[in-house]
Amino acid sequence: MPHMIEMRKVSKFYSGHDTVSTGFSKVDLNLDIGEFVVVTGESGGGKSTLLNVISGLDTYEEGEMFVAGQDTSAFRTEDYENYRKTYIGNIFQDYNLINSYTVYQNVELAMLLNGRKKRELKTGIMGILRWLGLRDYARTRVSRLSGGQKQRVAIARAFAKDAPIIVADEPTGNLDSESAALVMETLYKISRDKLVIVVTHNYEQAEPYATRRIMMRDGRIIEDQKLKPVQNAEQESEAVTEKETKKKKTHLSAVSELRLGIRNTFNLPAKFLLLLFIYLFVSTAVLGGYSALMNQEHEVSLQGSNQYFYDTSPERIVLHRQDQKAFTAADYKKIEGMANIDHIVRNDLALDRVVSLESQKIYVEGPAYSVSTISSGKLSFGRLPKKANEIVVGVNDMSEAYESLKEMGEKFLGKTYYLDTYNVDEGTGGRISDKKVRIVGVILNDEEDSRAAMYAYSRIYVTDELANRILVSTVATSSDTALTMNGKTVSRNNAQAVFISDRVSPGNVWICEDDAESYYKDGKAVGYPLKVKITNRYFTSRRTLKITAVFKADNMQSLLGYQKSDYDTYAQCIFVNSRDFNRLFDRGNYQISAYMKNEVKSDATMKALKSAGYQPLSMKSVLSDATQGTAFINKIFSRVLLGILFIALFFIAYAVIRLIMRSRNTYYSTLRILGASRGNTANLLRIELLMVMLIAVALVMGFVTMVNQGILPLAAVKNFVSFMRPRYYGALFIIMLVMSLLISERYSRKIFKKSAMNVYRGEA
Repeated sequence: MPHMIEMRKVSKFYSGHDTVSTGFSKVDLNLDIGEFVVVTGESGGGKSTLLNVISGLDTYEEGEMFVAGQDTSAFRTEDYENYRKTYIGNIFQDYNLINSYTVYQNVELAMLLNGRKKRELKTGIMGILRWLGLRDYARTRVSRLSGGQKQRVAIARAFAKDAPIIVADEPTGNLDSESAALVMETLYKISRDKLVIVVTHNYEQAEPYATRRIMMRDGRIIEDQKLKPVQNAEQESEAVTEKETKKKKTHLSAVSELRLGIRNTFNLPAKFLLLLFIYLFVSTAVLGGYSALMNQEHEVSLQGSNQYFYDTSPERIVLHRQDQKAFTAADYKKIEGMANIDHIVRNDLALDRVVSLESQKIYVEGPAYSVSTISSGKLSFGRLPKKANEIVVGVNDMSEAYESLKEMGEKFLGKTYYLDTYNVDEGTGGRISDKKVRIVGVILNDEEDSRAAMYAYSRIYVTDELANRILVSTVATSSDTALTMNGKTVSRNNAQAVFISDRVSPGNVWICEDDAESYYKDGKAVGYPLKVKITNRYFTSRRTLKITAVFKADNMQSLLGYQKSDYDTYAQCIFVNSRDFNRLFDRGNYQISAYMKNEVKSDATMKALKSAGYQPLSMKSVLSDATQGTAFINKIFSRVLLGILFIALFFIAYAVIRLIMRSRNTYYSTLRILGASRGNTANLLRIELLMVMLIAVALVMGFVTMVNQGILPLAAVKNFVSFMRPRYYGALFIIMLVMSLLISERYSRKIFKKSAMNVYRGEA
């Protein structure tokens, strides 16, 4: 009949630093249920090593060992884990309890690892604690107990496993005599139907209970004395063997793993805070690195210029209706009410038109801006416009007019000039109206504008009415004009051919001398009709006017108020009254600009505008490539650097987390001693790290969200994180998830490379 433990010529060796030492050698030993075996001997004699091999905490190098008739020589790590879980209850000199757990939780852990359900535990655990005098300490953390109480908790845990073999290594070594006696008596109580093996230096404490004494010296058994008879020991061992064999193999359930993992996350506040700090650091670094990359690429995308559009502000979106019709009041209201739209500019074409003051003494030329974009506080002197033809001039030290305006100061206020419009790219333009504009304000230190600086431009702030005049003039410049004179049609394209002069009566038109000579006999054109046809991408308009005068160089001054030298500029042009001009060109607004509150959200804003029936054009999409073709290479290089950063962060985090988790070696070695599998241990570690990771990612995402929504008024941080999108948060979660899984896998593999005792001793 099989013994519970049977050892045949078993030896254990230790190697290290090119030396080999013997733990014990050639041990022959049979042990049975019902025995209370006391192993004594001098220090270094091999007692504890023998106990560790019997309990499956250490392996052996030669010989044979059978447990319940089963040969252990071919046991793998998983087999030893199952052996310890099924057959062994360990009690150590230093207790090997989990100090952050309560008494109840320590005992519960052993039962959970054996697959017991939570609902089955409470009655059994409380019964064991009551039997061992620990019921009143069930909710007390183990760290607060005395040595004797801790050892009784260790006994309770071993007993709760319902394992047939109890091994105790110096269980009274750290106790006073009274506590030691109580522990020995307790061990004796549980030895009735179990095999109890106690290693001790103090044989006298165990002598009253021992049924067998084994003495070891220099790794060998020198004495094996049976002190008391054990009735039917072999039959008891056989019965236990049959009972354990028939036991259904159970494992720690997924629910129990989750409960323990969550418990382990928070039961050590210092460890939790350190891990949380590391995860916050890595999360912030990952998100910060990605934000910096996006910010850099975004800044590059805003560089460059466009020849057609003057105002290339990244907040600007140029809009047309998809049906090519004119904008209505309802359109303006709808667009202004959309998310991320700050304001709209109806007289959009004026933004891309350079206007100038018609003056020989001072050079003021530049883009037109709405006066609504400035406040009185920005003015160096003067006031904001109150009437339609009043303007404000803005300059900075790069403007050609800066020194002149600075010297003139308030003397510049009140001066009147004709306002000319000019197309830089086409080289065409002319007087917008024969009504002069009045200077009522000056800004000497206007904000920087790179394109204005390149041309030494000023800025001219106009009222909405004047902006509309510029708009209509711009439409005239961009339209094709067909003039039918004396039955002959002449096309005047790619340049403005119709100008305003209120000296011309409504319904009449003045033509130039060259056209009169070319199309009318003897140049006599007065009294003849002239047909005007205007065509552009949005509309076609027609007017029939009566020629009432012919202008030439000699009468330019008297007729129109222009200089004689201006004739060449306006040759082949016609002059009409402002009313007729507006009937030809002011046929509605077909293009406007919408300005975003946050241009980083341009993609979503563009999508919303398109869905609403508009055709949007972002200024960022029309800029020239300022990197001269190196943008793609720079993008690849930046991403490679970011990848290197992430890899470096992983190894830094792994190194630090491993240092933190080394303090948990005792915990995980305890799990192994109690029979936890590598899978159990890895899952608990994964849950613990993933819980901390989720909290860290949630905190970082919450912080970023509150900054973006203005709950936390941190302007500098908002600019930095404003590029974050939901997909970036998803990427952060995946990166942190993968990192956590890799760290838990590497760490769990590390602690399972060596025996449970080596991990327990801190050698992992």
